[in-house]
Amino acid sequence: FIFLGFIKVGFAQDYCDKVDLMYSIYNRFHIEDKLVDETFKHEVRRDFLQRIDPYNFILAKEDQTKLLTLPKDCDFVEESARIYASRVNEFDSISSKILESKLNLNVPLNLTLFETIDGSVSQIDKKNRVEKVLKYMVLKDLFFDYDYVDLDSFNIPNQMEVQKEVSERLSKRVARKSLDFNQRLLSFQDDFLNSIGHQFDPHSGYFSTNKKEDFQDALSKEVISFGLSFGENDEGNIIVISLMPGGAAWKTGEIHIGDEVLEIKIGARSSKKTSSMSVRKANTILKEAKGDNIELVLKSEDGKVFKIDLQEESTEVESNIISSFILQGNTKFGYIELPGFYTDYGGFEGCANDVAKELIKLQNEGVEGIILDLRYNGGGSLKEALDLAGIFIDEGPFVVLNKKYDKPRVKKDRNRGSIYTGPLTVMVNGASASASEILSKIFQDYNRAIIVGGNTYGKATAQNIIPLDTSSYTDRLFPKGRPNEDLGYTKITISKIYGVDLNTYQKNGIEPDVNIPYYYDGLIHKESDYSTALLADKVEKNIYNFNPLKELPIKELKMNSSLRIKNDSIFKELKKLNIDLVNIYEDFDINIPISLKEYQAFLDKRKVLESKIDLLNSKLTPVYKVLNTEFEKEIIELSEYSKDRNQRIINALNQDVELNEAFLISQELININK
Repeated sequence: FIFLGFIKVGFAQDYCDKVDLMYSIYNRFHIEDKLVDETFKHEVRRDFLQRIDPYNFILAKEDQTKLLTLPKDCDFVEESARIYASRVNEFDSISSKILESKLNLNVPLNLTLFETIDGSVSQIDKKNRVEKVLKYMVLKDLFFDYDYVDLDSFNIPNQMEVQKEVSERLSKRVARKSLDFNQRLLSFQDDFLNSIGHQFDPHSGYFSTNKKEDFQDALSKEVISFGLSFGENDEGNIIVISLMPGGAAWKTGEIHIGDEVLEIKIGARSSKKTSSMSVRKANTILKEAKGDNIELVLKSEDGKVFKIDLQEESTEVESNIISSFILQGNTKFGYIELPGFYTDYGGFEGCANDVAKELIKLQNEGVEGIILDLRYNGGGSLKEALDLAGIFIDEGPFVVLNKKYDKPRVKKDRNRGSIYTGPLTVMVNGASASASEILSKIFQDYNRAIIVGGNTYGKATAQNIIPLDTSSYTDRLFPKGRPNEDLGYTKITISKIYGVDLNTYQKNGIEPDVNIPYYYDGLIHKESDYSTALLADKVEKNIYNFNPLKELPIKELKMNSSLRIKNDSIFKELKKLNIDLVNIYEDFDINIPISLKEYQAFLDKRKVLESKIDLLNSKLTPVYKVLNTEFEKEIIELSEYSKDRNQRIINALNQDVELNEAFLISQELININK
C-alpha cells in the first residue's frame, strides 16, 4: 500500500454530514468516477444490511423494505439500530422457547446461508428460519465442542444439556449487546461507512483511529505493545483472546488465552472493573496505556484470581517474520519465505532490508540460486515491493501508477545496483496478492525470475489511509496539519498499477511461467469474486530506459515440469483431492445439512479428504535436505520458542510437494544456463 477540501469540520460533526463527507472524499480521490446515484446508494444500504445480519435471521423482509425507503442515510442507520434492537430481543425470546424442547435432529433438512439480503424471510416465516439456524448451531456444538453423539445409534443422551448451553450463550450475548443502544448505533455507523467504501471497490472502507493503528501494526515487523488483546466469551465476559509469541504477556508464563479479565489499571490511575465494560473499551484502554505500565486482575479457567504487571515491549509480529533456510540437494539453494510486505512504521526496518540481510547470509553459505516464497502473502507496502525489486534488478522503471488527480507516473528503482544477480525462482498461488503481485510482475517484465505456482489474486490497486478531516491535507493529499481523529479515516483506492508493458493484472491475476497444482486451488477467494472489483484496463505512458534481461528458458522449463507433474503419483492424487474439496465445500455453502446423519456424513467426507492430504504429504521424499544457516543456528538456541518454530517450519518444508517441484525447476534452470 501507499501510505501517506470540502469544509473544515469540528469535533461535534453530525453523522449525516460525516456520510456526505465520505461520499465527497471518494468523488474527489477514488481512482474511478462512479455514478453515485440512487441505485448506487441503494446497493450501499443492501451491503450494510447484509453486514449486520449475515445469516438473515434477525431482520425480516418487511424490516428491510421499510428501511430501504427512508430518505436520509443517517436516519436509515439509526432506524436500523432501533429495529435491530427490537428484533434481537425477539430472536432471543423465540430461540429460548424453541430450545426449551428437544429439537428433532432426524428430519433431513438443509439451511442456506445467503451472501445478500435476498435470503431474508418474511416475519411470518421467521420462526422457521430461526429454528433452522438453531439446529445448525446445536449440531456444530455437538460435533465440534462435545462428545455427546453415539454415532452407531445417533442417540444424544445429553442433547438438552447442549441446547441449554446454546440458549444461555445466545441469551447472554444478545442481552449484553441490547443493553446499550448507543454502542450498537456507533458500531452500525462505522459499518455503514465501510459499506460506502466497499461499494466503490472491495479494498476501500472506513477506519476508526484504533482500527487504523491496528492495520498499520499488521504491516509492521515489530510493534510496541503489551502483547495481548481482549475479546468476549459466550457469557459476555472480557477475556484474553490472543497472546503475541515473545511479547510481554506471553513472557510472564502466567497469562493464558481464555483467562477472564476482571480489572484493568493504568499506572497510578484507579483500577477499572470490566463487568460493565465493552470489548472495544477494554482494548482502547490498552492503547491509552502507551508509555505506561498496566496492572491486570485475571481469573484463570480453574478459578484462580491473580494480578499481573505488564510493561510495553517491542515484539516481532510473528506473521511477518521472514524465514530463510538452505535446501541442500544436487544443487544448493537458499529458500526465503516472505509472509508479508511489512514496512518501517515506528523506526523498524522494512521487509526489503530484511530480505537483503538474508540474501547476504545465504550467499555466504555458497548457495547457487534463490527460491523466494510469496505463497499466501497478501501484500502490504508498495514502497517495500519496489525496494525489494531493486535488490534483484540493477536499475530501470518498475511500474506505472495512475491516480485520478494526476497524470500516470513511472515508479523507478530508487537505488542503482543489486545485491543478488543469480538464478531466482518465485513461488505464488491464489492468495498471493497486491505487493506480491507487483514484485512478480516486475520480475516477469524484466525476465528476472521464473514465477511458479498458481494464478495470483488479482489486486492491482493501491490505497492511501487519509483522514476524514479534509482540512488537514491539500488537493494532492499533502498534509497541512494534525487531523481531527474523532472523525476517523478512510482507506481509499487512489491508484491503479500497471507494468512497464502498460498492462495490468487487475481482477485477472498474474499467470505464472510454470504452473504447479496446490491444495485448495479453486476455494481461495480472489478479486474477481467481488461484484465491485475494478476492471482491468490499459494506460498510455512513454516508458524510457527499460532494458529487460535475456529471455528465460520458460518453454523448456514449463514442458519438463508438466511432464513430471503428469507422471507424479502425489500430484495426480492432489488434483483429484482438489476436485473433491471444491465440490464438498461449494455444496456445503449452498445446502448445509441440519440433520444428524447428513451432518455427520458431511464431516466424515471432509475428515477423509483432510486425512488424505496429510497422508499424501507424508509420502513425499524431497530431493533436498532442509538446513539452517550458521547464523540461524546460534539464534535458534536462544529460546525454546525459536527452536519449536524452527522445527515446525522444517517439518512443513519437508512435506511441501510444491516446493519440491520448484526446487527441480530451479535446478533445471541452472543446468540449462551452464
